[in-house]
Amino acid sequence: MKYISHTKKIIIQKNSVVVIGNFDGVHLGHQKLFETANKNRGNLQVLALSFYPHPTWVLNNEQKAIITPTKDKIKIIENFRVDIFIDYPFTLELANMNAYEFFTRILIQDLKAKIIVVGEDYRFGKNRQAGTNELRIMCQQHSIKLYVIEKFELDNETISSTKIRQYLIEGNLEKVNNLLGYTYQITGEVIKGQQIGRTIGFKTANISTKPGVIYPKNGVYATKVKVYNKEFLAITNIGYNPTVDGKVKVIESNIFNFNQDIYNQEIEVNFFTFIRSEKKFSSLNELKIQITIDKEKTISYFTTFFGCDILIK
Repeated sequence: MKYISHTKKIIIQKNSVVVIGNFDGVHLGHQKLFETANKNRGNLQVLALSFYPHPTWVLNNEQKAIITPTKDKIKIIENFRVDIFIDYPFTLELANMNAYEFFTRILIQDLKAKIIVVGEDYRFGKNRQAGTNELRIMCQQHSIKLYVIEKFELDNETISSTKIRQYLIEGNLEKVNNLLGYTYQITGEVIKGQQIGRTIGFKTANISTKPGVIYPKNGVYATKVKVYNKEFLAITNIGYNPTVDGKVKVIESNIFNFNQDIYNQEIEVNFFTFIRSEKKFSSLNELKIQITIDKEKTISYFTTFFGCDILIK
C-alpha cells in the first residue's frame, strides 16, 4: 500500500474507488466501508481518503486525542486491500472550498473517483453544507456510483470512535476489542527505563507514550507482546510507577518466559483485559508480591478464555 501525506499535489494514474473517512481506530464501521469498496471494485484501485490534521483541530482549535497513531493506522488499513491511503492536508483553504468544487476538483480530477463509499453521516464543503443527498445528485450527474453505508451496530450499540475512546478511558478492553473487531494494540520502540523491575525479578520492556494519543486508563492489563514475530503472554502496566515516585507516564510489559535484550526493537503490545488499578506500594517487596499475583491472574485469564500456553507462537 502506498501512503501519501503532507501534499496537495497528488498524481493518481488509475481510476479509483474512493473511501472517505477519518478512520481513527479503523473499527468495524470503517471496515464495512472497505468491505463495500472491495466487493464493488472490479478492476479499480481502492483509495482511502482521510484528512490531517483533523478538521476540528483547524476549525475549532480543538485537538481530540486519537486512538490510532498514523504509523499503526497505515499498518491496519493495509490489511483491508487498500492500494493507496491519503492523509490530505486539511487547511482553512480546504475548509472554505464549496462542496461542488471539492467533489469535482479533488474527488474526480485529482483522485479519479469512479466509485465513492461514505458513511451515512458524511458531510463536506464549506460549513459542512452538503451531505449524502447532495453527494448522490453530484454522482448521478457525473456517472459515478455512490455507496452510503449505514451506521454499524453491535449488540444494540452503534460503533463509533467516540465510544471506543470512552471505553479506553474506562479500561474496558473487552468492549474496545469488540468494537474494533481486532485486539487493541500499542506499538513502540523499547527504551531504557528505571530498571527497577529487574532488581525484583520482573524485567520489563518499556515504550514511551505519544502526545495526542488516548490510552487505556492507568493500571495493569493482561496482554500479549509480539517481538521478533513471536507472541508471548505478558502483564503490562500503564502509568507513572508511583511506588518509585515516577514522573513520566510509561507503558511497561513483563514478558513471560522471555529474557532477551530488546532495547531499540519495536514491539507490539496487544491488550485483552484489565487486571487492577495502578497503586503505590509501601515497598518493592510488596510490589513484587503483587506482580506475582498479577501474573497468576493473567495466566488464569488466558487459560480460561483461550486455553493457550505461555509461549503462543
